[in-house]
Amino acid sequence: MSDERALFTRTAFGLAAEGEAAREVMASIPLGSIVSVDISMPRNVRFMRLYWALCGTIADSIGAQRETISDVLKIRTGHVRTIKTKDGMLELPASISFAKMKEPEFRQFFERCCAYICGEWLPHMKADELRKQIEQMVGLPSEESVR
Repeated sequence: MSDERALFTRTAFGLAAEGEAAREVMASIPLGSIVSVDISMPRNVRFMRLYWALCGTIADSIGAQRETISDVLKIRTGHVRTIKTKDGMLELPASISFAKMKEPEFRQFFERCCAYICGEWLPHMKADELRKQIEQMVGLPSEESVR
């Protein structure tokens, strides 16, 4: 068996395969085999959806692209990479990909985005209210479901 990556859910009885790919990986391992497992918790996909819903909602309201809103949020919240050019230093939006950003760092970034949006564009709203509205829009049952 080659190295395989798959998602599993922890249950009271151990790890349960999450999806067809994980079931196939498990089926390829003979019963009684000892395998090595590297445990890591992937970024919360629902939380990433919440971020893109936030960017999409703002973009729709002002006639922009959600990627543009994302870039603005990254720059305004300091999530940038700096490069040196012949004309000086240039700040470009940094990646928020799952591979480039761990969950706690992404949560802090998201909170800074909400604070920026409320401070600059929605001064009548608090950041937690904004988050709750976006959660409702994307159908997240509660704030705890994303934590």
